[in-house]
Amino acid sequence: MIHQVKLLFFVSYILFNQYPIETTIFTCNTFASCGCSRYNVDINARIIGGEPAVNHSWGWAVSLRVLNESHFCGGTILSSEYILTAAHCVDDPEIMNYELEVAVGTNTLSDNNGQRIFVSNIFIHPHWTPRTKENDIAILKLKNPIMFSDRNIAKICFSSINDLSIAIEYPPIQSSLVAIGWGYTTSNGELLSDNLKQVTVQSIAYQETKCANSINNISIQFCAAVIDGNKDTCEGDSGGPLMYYSSVYQQWMIVGITSYGHGCGVSIYAGIYTRVSMYIDWIKSITGPDGIIIVGKNAAYVNIISNRLFIGVFLFLILTYYCTYNCTQI
Repeated sequence: MIHQVKLLFFVSYILFNQYPIETTIFTCNTFASCGCSRYNVDINARIIGGEPAVNHSWGWAVSLRVLNESHFCGGTILSSEYILTAAHCVDDPEIMNYELEVAVGTNTLSDNNGQRIFVSNIFIHPHWTPRTKENDIAILKLKNPIMFSDRNIAKICFSSINDLSIAIEYPPIQSSLVAIGWGYTTSNGELLSDNLKQVTVQSIAYQETKCANSINNISIQFCAAVIDGNKDTCEGDSGGPLMYYSSVYQQWMIVGITSYGHGCGVSIYAGIYTRVSMYIDWIKSITGPDGIIIVGKNAAYVNIISNRLFIGVFLFLILTYYCTYNCTQI
């Protein structure tokens, strides 16, 4: 029996170290007024190219649609009346003729759950430049308010940044960030993801080649990517949020809006994001001072809880119980 226990322990040790379960659980402040969804975010670092999100873990995710048809861009819930998105998603002069609507409170594009609300007005940044994608930011006003009695729906938070020297470099380089969306899962753009997906990327310095090859204005745009180039946002993710998790407040903060890139997950190019910290005043000029929720002071910290610890403890307890019960029989 002792030999059996040793064998079980050896096999468990090999499996645990050879195939670690490197998931990350971001615990949520359930009393928060923003940046916290019905369920905690769970991210598997081993998934290449992104992974399906836990249902209703991103309560502020928005799908933009026209004529009740398919998804074409993402967005983020600011309040019951306003949605944040990218300017290039809604700069077609004829788009309001197509009955633009948003879908909120759902993880799956093909189902009829959640709420669908028509857009009454579009506010595109006055200095939006299509050629360079500078100031790629827009706000949608809804015809009817979002009903937050639906627990699957939540608002995003903004981090408090009062210093321009910080705002122009926010988020910090090498920050771990998460993007979400229903965009194409491959560069050839053949198929949208039916389920909301999430991908972890890292903000990178503008001097890096993969950023310098893509970015146009470093003060209002920033780059994010991973070293191997296998993770990225793609067409259809445009307008969606890029987020930072504050372990201090246990809330998610929006730091970027998915803007553009060269292909999807191409190793020599980074994804380009609108630097949200540079637009807080403009956003408030549209939504009013109470239209967004600003939390803390430079709340930009990441708290990682590795499931490897829990798996290790779990295996240890099983082995201890097994040995205690069986070793007495020898």
